[in-house]
Amino acid sequence: MRAENSSLLHETVELARALIRIPSFNPPGNEAAIASFASDWLQQAGVSSTRVPLEAGRSSLVARLPGAHPGSIVLCGHLDTVTTASDSWHHDPFGAVIEDGRLWGLGAADMKAGVAVLMQALARRTANSSPLEKSLVLVLTADEEWGYRGADAVARSGLIDDAELVLIAEPTSNAVCVGQKGELWTEAVFTGKEAHGSMPESGTSAILPAARFCLRLHEEISQWPAEPRFGRTTLNIGRVDGGRQVNIVPDRACVQLDVRPISHEHALAAIKCVAQLGSEEASMAGCHFVHRQMGYHRPVLSDVNHPWARKLIEMAAAATGVPQPHGLSPYSTDAVSIVPVLNVPVLICGPGSIEQAHQPNEFIDVEQIAQALEIITGFIA
Repeated sequence: MRAENSSLLHETVELARALIRIPSFNPPGNEAAIASFASDWLQQAGVSSTRVPLEAGRSSLVARLPGAHPGSIVLCGHLDTVTTASDSWHHDPFGAVIEDGRLWGLGAADMKAGVAVLMQALARRTANSSPLEKSLVLVLTADEEWGYRGADAVARSGLIDDAELVLIAEPTSNAVCVGQKGELWTEAVFTGKEAHGSMPESGTSAILPAARFCLRLHEEISQWPAEPRFGRTTLNIGRVDGGRQVNIVPDRACVQLDVRPISHEHALAAIKCVAQLGSEEASMAGCHFVHRQMGYHRPVLSDVNHPWARKLIEMAAAATGVPQPHGLSPYSTDAVSIVPVLNVPVLICGPGSIEQAHQPNEFIDVEQIAQALEIITGFIA
């Protein structure tokens, strides 16, 4: 590694460590502290920024390098993390320990290392004397881990109305995703009749049809064919709640479902499936059944042949040695709030593995940070 690149990597890793040391878990968020740190750091690098408030103690950040022509490329990352329990970690989740070539800490992969790469890339581009063709905009959002409200506030602020492309540095192990699966959350409720637990035949259990419903729905969706470019639609039965006491026949069972569809058609099919299978099982058991949609974000798909997509794909292939692109991201990003407002292409590519996210002992390989620096700095050069 050349000395210049080694120095850049060291600075970026130290920046990621500084970001990890600032708690920003959501809820409650409290992103104001980490946003203030990022603003001060960017200012020292010669980049001014604007706060986009969300609520008390919470804000997103937008920084812009003007280009010679209309339009901008947006580099996007989020400042918040999930919550965690410190006693389940081998290291302090806010200690930002480096060990065995890995950076450990809450948000190391999701996605404070990615944010550090974006900040460093913007700072280095500022020091480059060659003019920018398009404006370069850095967006660091609040509330991505809970409701994507920070990105929504930025999208509606007018600060990125000229966006022609959004690059989100979520953890993809530096693979290029040309979009993301949808996110459909649905609740199914079965209502039966309570009775004494010693006489279950006198009541109507809501749990039994709910259980059969879960098994049938899982079996049905698991058989849907995969799409070669985008993978398959998945179902997670995320929460099941029923009954109020062990010796009472349960008169209510609630099931909450997380479907990640590869297309809008699959989302509609999943809703139809929930309605049909739930009604069938409830009818056979003598129960009442209702369902409701808790939330839905459509899948996002960008043109893999877009010139900027081709450029990023080439950069990622060269840095990682892995063929690109990698279809759709299986998880949602801030794109769900940006695309409906601005209708702009989205690419997702960043350091770290999503398998490390949302669990104790989160880490990122330092080598992945080095690859991401090569990709992002090359892309915006």
